[in-house]
Amino acid sequence: MERKATSEGQRTIVEIGRTRFGRDPFPVIAGPCAIESEAQVNTVAETVAEAGGAMLRGGAYKSNSTPYGFKGLGREGVKLLAAAGAQSGLPVVTQVLEASDAVDAAEQVDAVEVGSGSMQDFELLRVLGKLGKPVMLRRGASATLDEWLWAAEYILAEGNEKVILVERGVRTFGGTAADMLDITAVPQLKEMTHLPVIVDPSHAAGLVARVQPLALAAQGVGADGVIVEVHPEPKLARTNGPQLDLDGFIGLMVALGIHRLRTTIDQIDRQIVRLLSRRQDLAMEIGRTKAAQGLPIYIPDREAELLTIIEEEAARAGIDPGHVRALFQLVLAESRRLQQLMRS
Repeated sequence: MERKATSEGQRTIVEIGRTRFGRDPFPVIAGPCAIESEAQVNTVAETVAEAGGAMLRGGAYKSNSTPYGFKGLGREGVKLLAAAGAQSGLPVVTQVLEASDAVDAAEQVDAVEVGSGSMQDFELLRVLGKLGKPVMLRRGASATLDEWLWAAEYILAEGNEKVILVERGVRTFGGTAADMLDITAVPQLKEMTHLPVIVDPSHAAGLVARVQPLALAAQGVGADGVIVEVHPEPKLARTNGPQLDLDGFIGLMVALGIHRLRTTIDQIDRQIVRLLSRRQDLAMEIGRTKAAQGLPIYIPDREAELLTIIEEEAARAGIDPGHVRALFQLVLAESRRLQQLMRS
């Protein structure tokens, strides 16, 4: 039987907030392994936003290797995460363990994560498929790539195509407490499926010093982003595992070549494109008016006047007027081309 998750000619792009997984250059999701308090999650959210992170993550429901570990704040944790995301301007994602909690969480967060232990919880996968929220599906620690893609199929089969695969390490030989990051899974999955693939270096690191090298490795093999754990005071965290402190996270973002200024530039560039689109729409309206009145498309005096105004504005802004003039000459030429097509 042919699977929807099987590789196709066109790759799936999953849009969450302003970020397009599978399209944008290496988005970083970051936040605490477990949400412990309002102050904790707000502090992390502020740092993630300032450093250029794309999303805020936080564990509201926790599963542990023992029944005695911290199990998270549950629905209260989801509320704290959603509030921190709204305050910092970041979309948020949290993990759910049971289908009964999925509906409540999906109403408050921008994406839902399925933990490795729940990869084959088919009831949960079906519910998430029907809810239609973006789903980040973690690979089970003992799962083959094929089993992982079949799990994704349960979500896709319900009509939800917004699935992101999360490689987080697999069991292997040796006495280390951490699983082994299967870095080769990334290029293999790029051949096998059209879905975006991100990497969680935190769960596979074992030691916090290994998080950055593994994140860089994920970037090097073409992953569509990473998801990392960050805590204001990792030594006081209520869950085990190598969580970066705030300075460590900022250092990671610098090493990856991602930081607040770059993110701001990306946002400005998108605004420029949107403004050019609005300008193009107005130019087409003018073109229709010209056609109705029998006026020519090209009016040299009007374009010369506009270019003079643009050059003066550029000079006042400290930008090379010649560069700006060349840019707007291209914009005007495109407007003329579209108006000509409209008349033909």
